[in-house]
Amino acid sequence: RASTRQAKATHTRSAAATLDEDRGTLPTLAQAETMAMILDQPHKILCCQCAVVIEPNAVNMCVNCLQERYDIGAGVSKQVQQNTCRGCNRFERRDGSWAEVDMESKELLALLLKKPRGLTQVRLIDASYVWTEPHSRRIKLKLTVQQEVVAGAVLQQSFVVEYVLGNKQCGTCQRREAKDTWVAVCQVRQKVEHKRTFFWIEQLILKHRAHTDAINIVERRDGLDFFYEARSHAEKMTSFLQGVAPTRYKTSKQLISTDTHTGKGRYKFTYSVELLPICRGDALWLPASTAATVGQVPRFMLCNKVSNIVHLIDPKTMRTAELLPLTFWKKQFASALTRSCLAEFVVLDIEIEAPRERQRGGGGGGGA
Repeated sequence: RASTRQAKATHTRSAAATLDEDRGTLPTLAQAETMAMILDQPHKILCCQCAVVIEPNAVNMCVNCLQERYDIGAGVSKQVQQNTCRGCNRFERRDGSWAEVDMESKELLALLLKKPRGLTQVRLIDASYVWTEPHSRRIKLKLTVQQEVVAGAVLQQSFVVEYVLGNKQCGTCQRREAKDTWVAVCQVRQKVEHKRTFFWIEQLILKHRAHTDAINIVERRDGLDFFYEARSHAEKMTSFLQGVAPTRYKTSKQLISTDTHTGKGRYKFTYSVELLPICRGDALWLPASTAATVGQVPRFMLCNKVSNIVHLIDPKTMRTAELLPLTFWKKQFASALTRSCLAEFVVLDIEIEAPRERQRGGGGGGGA
């Protein structure tokens, strides 16, 4: 072992002396060992700044020296102002619109990443939330970005961006306080004694969050009124109701004000949606023309199911049929009996009767 160490030391000194012949000086022992390491591993080089052994790259510099020389996160804003509405707890987007998102959600993360200036100049690799005190009115994101600093040299860096939450009242809350809240209203009505179909539609509205755009909901005698700040929101609710229930609707508009210079007017729109006055479990006495239209079914039918069409069933033959809303509105009719008229019976005994034999037709037979 001693001979091996002596041979290695001799090789190290000879290699260092060979490399420094032009300088006329001999290197130190540490420099000689580094030179020997490079000779033993030809694929390794020294960093041009700190002389650390590294893999060859485009700039021949180590990662620490690259980060000291190039700061790819310098052009990204580290502190950003984010406005929220105290009335509805919505967050303001970069284009001025407002979004209803949950804290530390993916939707909020996508909204916040569009805020910092200079983030589009680098390549975003990862983004995650950093815990902050709930009452600090701060949101922190840890971002990891990459950028090509020199031809062939890509540098990766991580830093924290802090979002300061400020209060700003959205346009919807401003109009609500000014008593000028709505531009369009969707009036949903069903004129029946019981509201089973209407209650079912309310559950669907809550399930699919179809009411999120409404700025106010008012209960009326035969239904609900949904008020919106945009006409498109009322049209969206009308389309949703047409997809889940048998309905018909009509629209109207009222002129509020007119600009005499441009000739443009400001209107309020009303969408009146009426549900079919038929609920599940109702007994129906169909008009003769309606019974023929739905498939030559008996006039006495039961409502088995209500969706965007009415499903009927014959209680005697169990034959089914479908009643379209357009067919009903052409010739309207009311339910003969509702579910409240049903009575519960208990079957105590069943007696099966034998089928009756057909009576043969009588005929006289003569014989001689």
